[in-house]
Amino acid sequence: CVAAMGGLLLFFSNPTSEANTEHKVGGESVNNSLVDLEEAESDDYVTPILLSVIIVATAMLQWYTEMLAEDAMEAMQKMAGTKPVPVVRRDAAGNRLDIEVDPVDLVPGDIVFLEAGDRIPADVRVLYCTDGMEVDNSALTGESMPEPRHYGTEKPSQPPTEARNLAFFGTTVLKGNATCVVHATGDSTFLGKIAQSIKTSYVKSTLEIQIEHFVHFIAIIAIFVGLLSMGVKIVQKAPLSEMIQYTACALFSQVPEGLLPTVTISLMFASAEMVKRKVLVRKIDAVETLGCVSVFCSDKTGTLTKGEMTVQDFVVVKSNGTAIGKDGLELVVREKGSSVFPKTAAPVCDCISVCGILNNGAELKKDQDGNNFWAGSPTEVAILRASSEVQGGPDAAKTLKLKPENQKIFEIPFNSENKWMLTVHGQVSSGKVFAILKGAPDRVMNYCSLDKASTDAIEGQMQMLMNDARRVLAIARREITSPPAKFEGSGPQDCNFPLKDFEFVGLYGIEDPPKEGVDDAVIKATNAGVKVVMVTGDHPDTARAIAKRINILPRNIPGGGDAAEFSVITGMQLDSRVPKSDNFTDNEPPENVAWWKKAVTHARVFARVSPIHKQVIVQ
Repeated sequence: CVAAMGGLLLFFSNPTSEANTEHKVGGESVNNSLVDLEEAESDDYVTPILLSVIIVATAMLQWYTEMLAEDAMEAMQKMAGTKPVPVVRRDAAGNRLDIEVDPVDLVPGDIVFLEAGDRIPADVRVLYCTDGMEVDNSALTGESMPEPRHYGTEKPSQPPTEARNLAFFGTTVLKGNATCVVHATGDSTFLGKIAQSIKTSYVKSTLEIQIEHFVHFIAIIAIFVGLLSMGVKIVQKAPLSEMIQYTACALFSQVPEGLLPTVTISLMFASAEMVKRKVLVRKIDAVETLGCVSVFCSDKTGTLTKGEMTVQDFVVVKSNGTAIGKDGLELVVREKGSSVFPKTAAPVCDCISVCGILNNGAELKKDQDGNNFWAGSPTEVAILRASSEVQGGPDAAKTLKLKPENQKIFEIPFNSENKWMLTVHGQVSSGKVFAILKGAPDRVMNYCSLDKASTDAIEGQMQMLMNDARRVLAIARREITSPPAKFEGSGPQDCNFPLKDFEFVGLYGIEDPPKEGVDDAVIKATNAGVKVVMVTGDHPDTARAIAKRINILPRNIPGGGDAAEFSVITGMQLDSRVPKSDNFTDNEPPENVAWWKKAVTHARVFARVSPIHKQVIVQ
C-alpha cells in the first residue's frame, strides 16, 4: 500500500500543460479558480504521507505487541529448561564415556540417569529403577496422581501412554532414581508428534474470515467504481494521464484506510486487558476469537483444579481404635470458602495429624531465594501440609519432629509389594517406643485389631470418600513395649518386632481440588450461552465427581436416553471414532457422523483421553 501511494504521488506530482490549457475556455475568473483548486489538490502531500505513516505504525504496533508475548513465552520456556543430563556413551574404541550433555544433544541409544526432581529430557525406556519410582504425567495425560514406573516388560497391546516401563519427554520424576535408554528425541517424541499434528491443522480465526469477506466485498465495489470512472473518461475522450488519475482516485477512495489501525489498536487494548487478568495473548487476533466462542473445552488438572494434591478430609475415631464399631467415626472436612480446617478440628485430629507428620517422607526446604517449599511425593506433601496446618503450621510440625520422644529410629520405606510404609519412633533406652503404619487401607487394616462392625464402619467411610473422587490412605499406630536393641526387617516375615495388633487411627481423603471461583465461572459461562466441556486424561469417576462439583454436570442425570449415555465419554470410545486424517472430511462414515452429532450435543466430560483425542474433540 505504501509503495502504491508513493508511486502515484510521484507520477501525479506535476500537472500537465494540456489540463492547464483546457481551463482557459470560458470565464476567466472561473477558470483561474479551477486551476488554483487543481494545483492545491495536486500538491496535497499530507494525505498519502499520513496514510503511509498510519499503515507503517499499525504494523509496527502489532509486531511489537506480539514480540512482547513471544519474549514472555521464551522466558517461561527458559525457566522450565532442563539441566545437563548425565549420559553414558561409547567411543570409537568401545570404551565407556561418562559425560553430561544438554537435552537437545541427546540421540537414540544414549543411556541417561534420572533422579527425583528431574524433567525427563526425551522419550525413554526404563532399564532399571528404584522400587516405588513415580513420575508426574499430568502434562501429557492430565492425570493428577503420580504414576509408578518399573523396568519389567509390558504386553504388546498396552498403549504407550499407559506402559509403566516408559517415561516421556516433558514429564517429571517425583520419586526414585532410574537408568534409561533414549528411544526418541525432538519431533519423534510423543509430545513432539502432538505438536507437529497441531501445526499441520491451521484453522483461520473468525476475525480473519470476517476481514477477508469484507475486503473481497470492498474490492468488488472499488473495481466497479474504477471501471465506471474509466468508462466516463473514455466517453469524454480525456487524456490518458487524466483518465488514469481519475480512475485511481475512484478506486482508492473506496479503500477504508482507517480499518487496519482501528482493528489493530482495538485488539491491542483488549490484549492489554487480558494481560491484567494473567492471560498471555500470543496472537492479538485471538482476542476477538475468544469473544465468538460458544463452547469451552477445558483441561482439568491445573486449569479447573489447583494441580496439587490436597488432603480434603480427615476420618478419625471418636473414642479409640478398639471401639469403632460402637462409637463410630467422625468426618472432618475443610470449611467451604476458606479451604481451611475448622479450629475445632485441632483436638479431634491431633493424633492423626501427629502420625501424619512423623510417618512422612516429605519435608520443608528453602530455595536459593530463601523461600519455603514442600519437597517429596505429592501424596506425602499433601499429608504433611494438612497435618502441619492442624498442628499450627510448619514451624510447629518441625518442633514436633525434633522432640526426643518422637525421634525416628527405624523405617521401612513404601514399596509396590507392601503398599505401606512404617516408621518407629522413641528412645530404646527409655523403653518408650511406638510404630506408625501408613498405606493402602486394606493393607493397613490387615495389621489392626478390628471386629466386623469396626471394619464395616471404616469401609463405609472409605466408599463415601471414593465416591467423591478421593484417594484414600489409612494410618495406624501401636506401642512397642519390649523394643529390640536394634530394629531390623523389611516386612512381616523378617521383622524382629511385632507387626500386628495396631490401633486404627484414621483415614486421609486426598484429591486435586477445584480452584476457587471455578464453579461460579462455569455458571456465568452457561448463562452467557457458552457450553463448558471438561477434557481430561483422568479417571472417569474422578472427572465425573469434579464436574458435578463445579456445575459442568448436573447433580442428577436422568437415566436412559442419549443425555445419560453421552454425558461422560472415555478415550476407549473415541478410538474407533477418530478421523483417519488430521481433520474431519465429508467422507466420514455415516455412523461416525451420527455418533459425533450426539456427542457434541450431550457430552460434558471426556475422560481418559490422549492429547490426540483432545485435538479431535475440539475440531
